[in-house]
Amino acid sequence: MARATGQPDSDLRGEHDALFAAAAAIIPSLKGRLAAAEEPWALLSASPHDNSGEVMAALFAHWRQAHPEAGPAYWLTRSWGMLCWQSIYLAVIAVYRFAALPALDRMGMGYQDGLVCGVTLAPEPMVKGEHAALIQEAGRRLQRHWQALFETFAEVQRLRPGFVRPLLADDLLVALARVPDFFPEVSRERVSQDAPRWLAACDLPAGHLAGWRPASLPQAGLLPGYVRQRCCLHYKRRDGDLCGNCPRRQGAASCDDGA
Repeated sequence: MARATGQPDSDLRGEHDALFAAAAAIIPSLKGRLAAAEEPWALLSASPHDNSGEVMAALFAHWRQAHPEAGPAYWLTRSWGMLCWQSIYLAVIAVYRFAALPALDRMGMGYQDGLVCGVTLAPEPMVKGEHAALIQEAGRRLQRHWQALFETFAEVQRLRPGFVRPLLADDLLVALARVPDFFPEVSRERVSQDAPRWLAACDLPAGHLAGWRPASLPQAGLLPGYVRQRCCLHYKRRDGDLCGNCPRRQGAASCDDGA
């Protein structure tokens, strides 16, 4: 895996602008920008110079106040999913669309009113390489990013690795199942072969591959789908219901939701 050096600033900005445009075209809330060279970095912020831990506490408090009836496991699951979704989708878009990878382990994120959206990346050249090597590097960078999130969030809320790792595995496989929809040139077979490599690279439980389905989710009739192995608990909200890929729809009504 080679890291480019001496890349002109215009090239650096151009390759990132292309990634940000592709990401926003797929998921409009996934907006990105390149940080200025001397810009202060924050893992999560609502305004300049925010303390990331305090912002994470505000994120958790938002979901607790918005849905008190859903309970602590839902508030924690929702907050953690909010913190991690952008890194996952940016990784798969970069790898499958551009055969490259940005500095995900130095990614800052924006926060407002319970939503984590918008990313800021460090002004570093993307790495390029063979597909399998890119997946391995993506796994390393994602793990560093998730570990920083875990350590910061755990300062304000009780959090266990055994709780977050299954959620990460589910979210990663859900994103991979959507890749052929994002990029029709990527075959279902290729993504299916890649799924265990992504889990291994991210040190996530391979047992979640049991949820991989050649049949699709209800909203995407002919595409491969994934049935989550850990319930996201959306059904516990007053306005909630079982998701289309909920394990409870597959008869796993006792799926673990303990925080």
